[in-house]
Formats: sequence, structure tokens, C-alpha cells
Amino acid sequence: MTDSELLEKAIRDYPIGTKIKSIYNKNIHICNTKPFIFTCPGYIYVNDENKTLRCLYDKTENKWAEIINQNIMTNEEFNSWAEIINQNIMTQQEFKDLKVGDFISNYEIIHKYKEFLIVKCDDGHDLFDLPKINKLKLTPKTFLGLKIGNYDCVPVEIDGPTLAYLLEVKSYCVKLVLYKNGVSDFNHIPTSIRLL
Repeated sequence: MTDSELLEKAIRDYPIGTKIKSIYNKNIHICNTKPFIFTCPGYIYVNDENKTLRCLYDKTENKWAEIINQNIMTNEEFNSWAEIINQNIMTQQEFKDLKVGDFISNYEIIHKYKEFLIVKCDDGHDLFDLPKINKLKLTPKTFLGLKIGNYDCVPVEIDGPTLAYLLEVKSYCVKLVLYKNGVSDFNHIPTSIRLL
């Protein structure tokens, strides 16, 4: 097939919103733009839900990205879903690691006895155990030491010397843009991040 025939097939078979499995691994993504041929003839790419280039067709492997069932979650959807589940659950080990002076939400631990904690609250004291803590549906307040919330293009160093601008800190990743006036933002889980 010629490049134009390949592109016609891609436009026909991979409209915006199509869920695909990567040619190179098992990751799932959503087509977020119309397919286009990249600078190398024989390769067709599309932007995914995070505005990241994904290969639809690789000429060297003569392979198309697999179109998958619309009910399967993308990586982004899975991370969000997993976070909703995980952020509300404290493990037994995390409970054991709690000590006097620590805080659970706005409650200060003032005494620990076996499987129970006595905490200071607005109307005096309360008795907490692991199930009661998990009923609070606690949400994290920081990610990588940064307060969760929106930021106004704050300059940061990520993963060492890489400069980026911070837009938002979520409970499981940070939202960044590489250029202060750029329109392409992306979610990232850096190994390190430092406000400048």
C-alpha cells in the first residue's frame, strides 16, 4: 500500500475516540486526533488522550495498532480508578506505623493502645480503629511533597535538570507543560520534582 492508501485506511478505521492497544506493548490509549503520516514514510501516528504521539501503523513490522473493545479502560482511566480505590484505604501496616502526635485528617493521635487510637477532635476525644479510619474516606493532601491543587505555570525541575511549568498537582501525578505559553500539557509521574 502507498502512504496515501495507508492514511485513508487509518482515517477510516481509527476515528477520534477509538481505543487502541499499542503496537509495542499492551498499553491502551484513545485516539484524540485524526491520524497523520509522520516524517518517516510508512509510519502513521495519532495523538492520544494525553496529547502523546502513538503509532497506528509501523511499516517495518507491517503491523497496525489493535482496535479494542470500548469497555476496556485506558491507562489514564485505570490510574484514576485505582487512585479512587487506594486513596480511601489504609493498610494494616500503615495503621501499625501510626504514632502519638501523627494526624489522621484533622484528628491528632494522643494515645495508642493495641488496635485502637485515641484522637483529639472538636468535641473532646474519639476512639479510632482501622475500619473507622477507612470510613473517613481520607484523601491525600500532597503528592511528592507538593500540596495537591492548581498552580499557575510555576517553574519546576523534573527528573533532574529538565525544566517544565507546573499546572496542577493531583493525588497520583503532576500536570505539566514544557513551554510557559504552550498548549500541550501532559500528566507525569516524575522521579523527582523541585520548585524553582
